[in-house]
Amino acid sequence: MSERERKLASNEAMFRQVNERLEELNRTFADFTDRLRVVCECADMACAEMIDVPAADYERVRSEATLFIVAPGHEVADVEDVVETHETFHVVRKQEGDPAHVARATDPR
Repeated sequence: MSERERKLASNEAMFRQVNERLEELNRTFADFTDRLRVVCECADMACAEMIDVPAADYERVRSEATLFIVAPGHEVADVEDVVETHETFHVVRKQEGDPAHVARATDPR
């Protein structure tokens, strides 16, 4: 794995962990709104874009270690594929090989 690929994967894994913590806080509000507010899980460490995601979609994405939630346009085509598009977010899947391996190894669930 190249240094760039390792860095991208590490950044996205870190944002996923942030969202796991936010999910705990959001759960109270989701009971009333059925939506969660999460941080974009893209590879850009400077990105702090907040995304509204239906709670059911968040849980579904979290159930598979290679899936991440990103803002539209924040995909990195050489390490991930867009597998779903929604108005406020996209779901990306890490490509097999090193990107998927890192995603699985860093999955907090």
